[in-house]
Amino acid sequence: MLLILALCDPGEALLNSTLWVQRAAEYRASALQTYAIARQILDAGGAAGSSPPAVILDLDETVLDNSRFAARQLVQGKTFTFGEEWTAWVNESAASAVPGAVEFLQYAQSRGVTPVYITNRTTIHKAPTLVNLQKLGLPVSEETLLVRDDASTDKTARRNAVAARYRVLLYLGDAMGDFPADGDVPRLVVANPMYGSWEKAELKPAALPLPPSRSPCDDSRSGKTSR
Repeated sequence: MLLILALCDPGEALLNSTLWVQRAAEYRASALQTYAIARQILDAGGAAGSSPPAVILDLDETVLDNSRFAARQLVQGKTFTFGEEWTAWVNESAASAVPGAVEFLQYAQSRGVTPVYITNRTTIHKAPTLVNLQKLGLPVSEETLLVRDDASTDKTARRNAVAARYRVLLYLGDAMGDFPADGDVPRLVVANPMYGSWEKAELKPAALPLPPSRSPCDDSRSGKTSR
């Protein structure tokens, strides 16, 4: 039924995923667990090196929770997009924080570890994004917020620039494009069910069951409860 509704109303595709982010105890537990592991990785970061330590993070759905934008789109019968409506949302500087993100990033700063944010928000989004992060009490500066300045969404060049300056202890993101293809630096994924490259994947339904040989009500007549 949900699949049929989604075909008629694109916003319906966001319903379960947005509810899960906003309301599910399991989402909150998952995010807190990820950031608790991240803290352990920082604590075990090894001996001091010649370069200052840093952690590289994606922003959207890794640090910033945009589920209220998703809900706004949903009630208008729209899906999650990155066009003019997204820019209007970013300009509000109103995204909340993913559970555990603020505490982890403040802890990282207290340990002398610099958080560097590599995001595919563009140059026109930088100023309101800085305001948003600062409102949440996150350690950030012009230099540690690396937005996209061209058409490519590939983050490799920006990651390499950070790695040339810092000793990277950890990567955090919600999509595989947030991580380098190789290397031994730990990587942690924050769950994001609202959007991603998987949206274009082919659905794999189970085979339709054979018609029942008797009514499912038969068991109830004999005192058994069908489940």
